[in-house]
Amino acid sequence: MNIFNYLRHHAVLAGTVLFVAAAGSIIAGRAAGKKAGTDASAGNTKHVALVDVSSFRSGTSTVSADGIVEAQSQADLKSQLGAPIARIIASIGQSVAAGDTILELENSDTRAQLDQIKGQYISSRTSTMDKIRDAYLKGDSAVHGQIDQLILNNTDPRPQFYVYVVDPQATARIRDERTNLNAIFQAWQPAVARLSASSTDLEISAAMALSQTSLDKISVLLDDMSMALSNTSNIAVTSSLAAINAMQAVVTGARNSMSGAKMSLSGADVSIAGASVRNLEAQLAKTIVRSPIYGRISALPLRVGEYAAPGMILATVVGGDGIQVKAYVSGEDLSRIRVGASAAIQGGTTGIVTSVAPSVSALNRKAEVNVRVLGSSQSLVVGQNVQVKINAADLAQIAGDGSGYSLPIQDLKIAPGEAYVFTVVTAGTTTQMSRIERHDVKLGDVRGDFVQVISGLTDDMRIVSPVYEIEAGQEVIVD
Repeated sequence: MNIFNYLRHHAVLAGTVLFVAAAGSIIAGRAAGKKAGTDASAGNTKHVALVDVSSFRSGTSTVSADGIVEAQSQADLKSQLGAPIARIIASIGQSVAAGDTILELENSDTRAQLDQIKGQYISSRTSTMDKIRDAYLKGDSAVHGQIDQLILNNTDPRPQFYVYVVDPQATARIRDERTNLNAIFQAWQPAVARLSASSTDLEISAAMALSQTSLDKISVLLDDMSMALSNTSNIAVTSSLAAINAMQAVVTGARNSMSGAKMSLSGADVSIAGASVRNLEAQLAKTIVRSPIYGRISALPLRVGEYAAPGMILATVVGGDGIQVKAYVSGEDLSRIRVGASAAIQGGTTGIVTSVAPSVSALNRKAEVNVRVLGSSQSLVVGQNVQVKINAADLAQIAGDGSGYSLPIQDLKIAPGEAYVFTVVTAGTTTQMSRIERHDVKLGDVRGDFVQVISGLTDDMRIVSPVYEIEAGQEVIVD
């Protein structure tokens, strides 16, 4: 019997055999596929992180923000004029005190002009003080040495001047003018005596002005005496003319002396030379770059010989009073941040909020928050980008309601009519795999990136964060 006849007569048996063979192939294929899938998925198991629910209790949540490390005080020193760099005295990293010279621009021409003007200025001061002293001596000699002999001579019953000048109005005026000169000399003499090389330009100018006023007062007295004598000589008898002319000669000599002293003072002016010196000193000061603060030099962009254009930064000094992080937060988080709040800075450093912008910037829709770095800051470098977590007040706390938790939206699964968080259950001690477990929660208000959780959480829970692409029952690895 050939094989075909056998199969035709035993069709049922053959069908059974074929079915079993096919089923075996399918089962084997599925087993192999399942094994391959298991092997493939083992390398793609999702890793998750856990956070403590207690950190989200109302009033204890944090706001994360990106920031940049900067000095609390920093000075960018710019060139005030155009000139080559003549010499650089300090170096990068060097500590400097306020007023220390960092570098100088080319200033040899200015220094030469200043030396020349200073010489002229010193000479002008000396000459002016000499002229003031000379004016005082001439005034003192004219009044006390000459005129008083005519109008205050007490050796005779009547002073000589009043023997011949009998006009009552003229004599009364002359007596008053002479009496007033006493107060003039009482102020004039000490002002002149105080003049020295250490006198200021203001003191010299004040003494010169007082001298000019005093000479004018003396000249008025002399002019009135000369006029009175002239009027008297017109009506005097011949025998009296000699005495009158002699007195007129004394008065005329005193008048000429006063005119010469006043003319000498009119050409003396220390303010002009002083202004020139101060102008050149100001120009020289612009070529000498000094640190305005205590700190360390962080930048010296130019080398000796290179040209510094006006407005170019020549050096940067970072203040030695500490560093801060300038962080930027969203408008939603802005209302939760308060001055004095503590903060954790990337690298294990702590800080405290020192200022909070009142509003967000129109450019980036972010608000600026300054965090002063506390303690050691060796891990931070000025200019470094860092992340900051600020311990912020929850809106519920601000409103007086401290109940519940405030969770970031990224830590919640929210669907129509339900919301839940995920925890993990360890599969066993022999494996690193854990299984995702769902916990239903009841939500309250949504506040920016946070949602108030009214119930369903306890402080001892550790939840998965974030919950993207996570489902209940899924096996994961906890980092």
